[in-house]
Amino acid sequence: MSEHPELQPHETEAHDPNRPVPLDDTNAVRDAIAERFRMTEQLGDDGGPAIRLKLRFPPHAEAGWMRIWETPAGCVIDRLYHIWVGGQGNDENLMYAMTRADSAVPHFFLHYNVNPPAVWSYHVDLPGKVDGVMYPDYWQQAFSPLSEITQKKTYKSIPQRRIQADRKQYLSTWGFYGKEIDQDEYTLIRDKVVPFYLNHFFELVDNFQFDTVSRDYLVERGRKQMDMLLKREMDLSGWGRLESLFGREAGN
Repeated sequence: MSEHPELQPHETEAHDPNRPVPLDDTNAVRDAIAERFRMTEQLGDDGGPAIRLKLRFPPHAEAGWMRIWETPAGCVIDRLYHIWVGGQGNDENLMYAMTRADSAVPHFFLHYNVNPPAVWSYHVDLPGKVDGVMYPDYWQQAFSPLSEITQKKTYKSIPQRRIQADRKQYLSTWGFYGKEIDQDEYTLIRDKVVPFYLNHFFELVDNFQFDTVSRDYLVERGRKQMDMLLKREMDLSGWGRLESLFGREAGN
């Protein structure tokens, strides 16, 4: 993240050297969002992450957490989540800046999964809140600025791995997704694409409006969107890994 000084992580919890911690790649993006919109972190009873994930087998070591940030009144973003699972060479991060249910501003999704030294994965996207077939003007207004980077030869040459068709309808066609790729591709996305998408997300939060659809439409479609994206069948292997580490309740 050195090429983008605005993306620098600022930890709010004192680091315990006995606990694994995530790489700064997701932290920097998360902190940039939290600071820009003056978010407040929800802390657990011990002053740390809201939810700590501990291995299901003795000695039940901590191997991850969920951190949650609330936004001030009137902010288009409703919540910021960072879910992390680490240890044994794995660094898996799921970060979501979720906009309000009645807002047409897309969410911001960032996934990093790192198994050094050779296995890397990523997914960055702004899932739209309005159907792109019925309302193509929404997609044009919300996403066309991203074409500046997606149409560059460097990025067009990156193969886009398959995402399930029923999930894809709730994602944007501008998202970048790579599974089990090399570090060079991962680094390119981290240093060039993610900051571009983050800055566009900031612009949308500050200025985007789409009044063609009703509040009820946004709320109902948003509910279906979340049901689909979080459905267990959409990622059986991912939910299975969580359950193997933290127990059955982690998959519920």
